[in-house]
Amino acid sequence: METGAASVGDRDSSALELPLIIQEIVDDLQPLLSPYEVAFYWHLFRHSLAENGSSLLRVSTRGLQRGVVRSNRSETISPQHVRDTLTALETFGAIRKEGEPNRDGTPYRVLIPDEIEVCRKFRAERTPTYKCRYCNKQLTRFTATLDHVKPIAEGGDNSFENLVTACLGCNSRKQKRPVGDFVAEQ
Repeated sequence: METGAASVGDRDSSALELPLIIQEIVDDLQPLLSPYEVAFYWHLFRHSLAENGSSLLRVSTRGLQRGVVRSNRSETISPQHVRDTLTALETFGAIRKEGEPNRDGTPYRVLIPDEIEVCRKFRAERTPTYKCRYCNKQLTRFTATLDHVKPIAEGGDNSFENLVTACLGCNSRKQKRPVGDFVAEQ
């Protein structure tokens, strides 16, 4: 198994993101895959993103036969089963071919749940949605902030009752103003 050179569009994952990505794989991807597909995905993830931060990986059928699933009798799965499982992962959107095969294998990009449409839908079905308290815009983990209803500078605290979800834009524009003054300007 060898990793390919990163392309211009390659996303590098920092070590700080790995725990969150692993949690999303367990919560949002794994329940949607068969046991073999899960085993293959984890193997590909381990030898790409987890190993070097690159989502690109070159794999061969023979390497996957020996490296992914083995019984205690050291039997390997058939080459056709390897190909069928890779095709299933591709169809699902968990991996994507990134070039033509050669004698070292086929290059694939390993996608994470945030990049897989079915995972995003699955997460959305079971995750409550959060909206900005001020502009009603849908929030994501990247755009959500906590805003103090009564600013700290005015004697507010970090209690649950004094915090609301807000988009970064509204939170930045509100600054230290009381909610009533900010909403009146909107």
